Amino acid sequence: MLPASAVLEWRQFGDARFRVYHQLALAQGVVTVLAGFDVVIPWALAIGCPPFIAVLLGVLPLAGGMAQLIVPRLLDRTDGNLRGVTLLLAAVAEPRGLYLAALVTLAAAGIIGGPLLIVLLAVVIGLTSVLSSIASANLLSWHSAVLAEQDRRLVVPRLMAVSLAIGALLLLPIAALLDTLVSFIGLYAYALPFLISGVIGVAEIAVLRRLRHPGHVVVPPRALAAEGEPTPELNEFLHVSALNALGMGFAPAMSVFIISVVGLSAGFSMMVGAIGTLTMVGAAAVAGSRLTHGSSRIMLRRSFAIRALAMASPLLALPGTALAPLFLVASAMLGAIGFASGSLAANERLFRLISGPAVIRYHARYLARTSGAMTAGQLAGAGLLAVAGPLGYPAFAALYASSAAVRVIAYRRAGEPLPAPQSATAEAGASAVA
Repeated sequence: MLPASAVLEWRQFGDARFRVYHQLALAQGVVTVLAGFDVVIPWALAIGCPPFIAVLLGVLPLAGGMAQLIVPRLLDRTDGNLRGVTLLLAAVAEPRGLYLAALVTLAAAGIIGGPLLIVLLAVVIGLTSVLSSIASANLLSWHSAVLAEQDRRLVVPRLMAVSLAIGALLLLPIAALLDTLVSFIGLYAYALPFLISGVIGVAEIAVLRRLRHPGHVVVPPRALAAEGEPTPELNEFLHVSALNALGMGFAPAMSVFIISVVGLSAGFSMMVGAIGTLTMVGAAAVAGSRLTHGSSRIMLRRSFAIRALAMASPLLALPGTALAPLFLVASAMLGAIGFASGSLAANERLFRLISGPAVIRYHARYLARTSGAMTAGQLAGAGLLAVAGPLGYPAFAALYASSAAVRVIAYRRAGEPLPAPQSATAEAGASAVA
């Protein structure tokens, strides 16, 4: 049960002055889940995509994190037009469900297929994921620009929680019906979640236009040109975040493992994803409440341990055993708890360590570094599956074990004592809430 203070904070978030953020959470929840990999990967496997190619599809969105490095210069070239840049990117990326629904229809009708279909799918995922990633990161800066610090800490975690809840509530019935729909109308069934996502994605643009204007947001030239002297806290944060991202990259998509190795249905795979998302809702609600006055560093470190356990669970999901589904669900729930608490703690820690326009630059560096580490891990994982994939369970088990081991290393490194601050900037950072 949530403490009384958390209930009060949720009531505050429900205030009418935050109504546009309620609408944004609704739209983002539908778009993110119904056009996400919980639906895309089962469809890709259903059209004959090899497992290692399906894993490689997960690499494409990571380019969005590395593309964050261009954001400060892009804002400089547009005279700090954060609102215009974000709206333009979102207008292309958020209706991606419509593009995917069109691909499903063309494939089910036999108009396109084979390698061409997989290439088109990769192009759609790659382009829209990069643009959506940049737009989402820009929104964090937008929230920071228009909300007072107290309101930002109230709104951002609960925005994530409500968004996840909406998506999960939609994914659950679709997951339950998918196998039945496929038996009646074939692969056309996958067009339904994509179409819903695309329509709501168009509505999301209208919601974004109603957010308060952030004004001109430009990173000072000296912050772009100089590396500066990051505090020990910031260096530690960037290092352990990159380690965790490497471990995340090693882990192959759970839906690929469920369908191609354990032999369960696409509907069950989506159900596991929905259970994980619902778990993430509760985890985000609790984590957001604790972060308001708690330590982001401690929460981030604990999230690494939880994610290590999440990656150990699939090792017990032996194909053909009665307990395999339970271990898969346990993995999804633990992973959701670790991801929700870790993501919120990472964002909050960055905002507590850096203030002012420089946060855009350091947020770009953070996303670029973690995306690069995750890309390296996923490419290594896809390479192993391309070579040893026919072995089935052993190849996937090696990747999950590697992912868990790297998270354990990140947990240990995050607990090491920090060196004493050496500058006024470092002293200021050390005095902030950890």
